[in-house]
Amino acid sequence: MIPFRRTMAKIPFLRKAVSIYREKAYSIRLMVFKKYASRSFFDRALLSRRKGPVVLISHAIAFTFPLSYAYLAGFLKQKGVDVVILFKKMDQQELVKTIISLKPILVGFGSLYPELEEISEIIFKLNKAGRDFPIVIGGQMFSPIPDFALKLTGADFGVIGEGEIILYNLVKALQENRDPSTIGGLAVRNKDHVSINENGEYIEDLADLPAIPYELFNVDEWLQIGRWYTRYRPQQPIWRFNDRVINVHGGRGCPFKCNFCYHHSKPRYRDVALMMDEAEAALDRFDANMLYFSDDLVITNPPRILELLGRFKKLKRPISYSVSTRFDILERLDDSLLQEMRAAGCRVMGLGIESGSDRILKVIGKNTTAEKILKGLERLKIAGILPTVSLMVGQHTETRDDVMKSFELMRESVRVNPLIQYAITITTPFPGSKLYDLLFEKKLIKSDEDFYRRYRINRVGEWNQVFNLSAMSNQEVIELREEMEKSFVEERRKAYGEERSQTISSVCAKQQELAEAFDNKSPEEKAKDEAEYSAMQLKLEKEKLAAMGVR
Repeated sequence: MIPFRRTMAKIPFLRKAVSIYREKAYSIRLMVFKKYASRSFFDRALLSRRKGPVVLISHAIAFTFPLSYAYLAGFLKQKGVDVVILFKKMDQQELVKTIISLKPILVGFGSLYPELEEISEIIFKLNKAGRDFPIVIGGQMFSPIPDFALKLTGADFGVIGEGEIILYNLVKALQENRDPSTIGGLAVRNKDHVSINENGEYIEDLADLPAIPYELFNVDEWLQIGRWYTRYRPQQPIWRFNDRVINVHGGRGCPFKCNFCYHHSKPRYRDVALMMDEAEAALDRFDANMLYFSDDLVITNPPRILELLGRFKKLKRPISYSVSTRFDILERLDDSLLQEMRAAGCRVMGLGIESGSDRILKVIGKNTTAEKILKGLERLKIAGILPTVSLMVGQHTETRDDVMKSFELMRESVRVNPLIQYAITITTPFPGSKLYDLLFEKKLIKSDEDFYRRYRINRVGEWNQVFNLSAMSNQEVIELREEMEKSFVEERRKAYGEERSQTISSVCAKQQELAEAFDNKSPEEKAKDEAEYSAMQLKLEKEKLAAMGVR
């Protein structure tokens, strides 16, 4: 049977019918949300008597440590504020009951744009449950569209930009029963009116970042990332079963201006010695073996990676690490430096390809060409560094011929190195990006609410084709993305050869079966069977990596 979402993507009248239904559902929900958003749910005069903690609501941890929440919590704790972090892995009603039982002085949500709907629903349920405490929201779902986001969710405050100092200033004002409405960087909702204060404070010197409060995060949920990938993504060659990963925060902001990105702050970088002292302490504390650098862009120039290499070589334990860069920066890293990086443990390098068309690369703001991209990927193959890359379909003015060039580049790159890992998406003009501004310039939307409505309604399968800014039809964009994903899988199968492909698939299936069976065991059974389970997984992984040709 063909899944309904895939059928809907291919049959226009079904898509139209579903869109009409979603439009009506959205309108009803918005009316209800507005009913609650136009009210106040707490008495400011009583806030000084509240002794409860600040409660931060994080996304469920799956395969990466939530550094943003860690730094918010760490900054508050450094100032003597009691902080509790809850995770959206529990049922929403259970989460609501837990939040209310804590009698918080403030509850905070922050995330990316796709989570805006979920957070709106949780706040709506808190309102229905009779909350008597303020709510603050922040992050990329809020900063570019503060007025709309506050009115939609019914939150009381919003943090524009980086949150550590602004959030603390808000908490301090609430604790002292002072009016917080003049705090810089804060948006304040008073029923249907939102006032926005400019000039929010942020941590200018990243040496002043607080210590990470690891004790607030269940170590079993974030440390053993390799196990998550073995369970859910064993076909990828990048993560290993026994990877115990420490996330490292080396900088904020990006000096480049790709048209689909939200640019939230000027680039700042942490002192390498300070950053690596912190990372080494965490490696020892958690007996970890891998560092994952989660900056917007890790390698911005050769001198910084040379500095990092100096510290990698001084580590007391052997590690692997993952970094990100751009192809125009990769050009400036000579082959000997790449070899040195690999020798020091560099396993993964993340890069954004985005298109195989030189014209579209210019439209995006990439200072490179398809030829240079392929050359860079060949150099990584020789160095033994595994590339993880992204491609998108539906860029501004993109034609079918442009997409065919992306197909060509993707296929050639897989022939060069079947270990390359692709993420293939549909271009989405999220708030804060140049593409979002273009929607207003072209009069495709009149407001942030127009975009949000389209984002919620125009879901096709797992993808949201919010606005099509390309020179292709909606259907072409959807189908070409799907074809490209299938082509990647097929091209990799050809590059491996039939026998190796079958071996890899068979081993991956066994790894998943083992992981699922282990997950279903009781804690006592897991403790008893841990050594045997790990040995079996490592044996299978060795067989899989040998078939893949990983060195």
